[in-house]
Amino acid sequence: MRLGVRSIAAIANAPKMRKRKLSKRGIVYAVLTPTVLYFALFFYYPFFTNVVWMFTDYNFLNSAKFVGLKNIAHFFDDPYAWKALKNTFVITLVSTPLTLGVSLALAMAVFYLKLGKAVIRGAIFSTYIVSTIVAAITFKVWFNDELGYVNSILTGLGVKKVAWLTDPFWAMVAIIMLSVWLLMGYFMVIFLAGISGIDTQQLEAGMMDGANKRQLFFRITLPQLKPIMIFSSIIAVSIYLKTYPSVVILTNGGPYRSTETILMYMFDQGFVSRNVGYASVLGIVIFLITMFISLLQLKLTKFFSEQGG
Repeated sequence: MRLGVRSIAAIANAPKMRKRKLSKRGIVYAVLTPTVLYFALFFYYPFFTNVVWMFTDYNFLNSAKFVGLKNIAHFFDDPYAWKALKNTFVITLVSTPLTLGVSLALAMAVFYLKLGKAVIRGAIFSTYIVSTIVAAITFKVWFNDELGYVNSILTGLGVKKVAWLTDPFWAMVAIIMLSVWLLMGYFMVIFLAGISGIDTQQLEAGMMDGANKRQLFFRITLPQLKPIMIFSSIIAVSIYLKTYPSVVILTNGGPYRSTETILMYMFDQGFVSRNVGYASVLGIVIFLITMFISLLQLKLTKFFSEQGG
């Protein structure tokens, strides 16, 4: 049986082809291995360790003792956990729309600026670059009940001082304002990129049809920003559900636990009370809530997209 020239060449080149495939696989493995190790060490291992600990009585000193569903049952009977959850939801549900609204308004204002656009954009974005700790300390100085700058301005205007950090309602207001401040620069840049990518021909056509700026915004700009709005809302919700350092510095969860978040309560249980099993339950609760809200937002996005289509 005779072999053609091409067949002989293919047989001769087979080892080389195998080496190329192996070298390509080696490159792929070399690139993926650090990522896989990172997720395994810093996500999967802690997560599954938490799942195990939530069924145990463990305090870092003694060996873990299996207690079944005791920690989970304690969560449903713990008023402090539910109060912390309520505070977390208030911060998240109020801060998210406020942050996105302020960020979008700032993005629109910067987009239509004629002079100093880069300077103002950088100044607003710097609110995101500044660390949470520095921003929280600054807000604590500004909103101090007696010597704060905000109350000094209010008294100068003839308005009574506000107990920003010692009244439950106003302490929550101060935390929400800080939460908006921390992320508005980040989302402003995202919205600004989205606005810059809008087809100018549609805007020009709308202007030729006699549409004013308000109509252009609601009929052309906002609909095209919907995917960015959904993405931003998911990011904002996931961040605000894990609010921790800003509250610790600004109010330390007070007054009367009125601003204590679920993450703050989890740290208190895990590292102060050393009730690691129960803290693991709280950690899983935070994870499940974040996942549920994110999936719900994605489902709603898909639903409204299909309705609109």
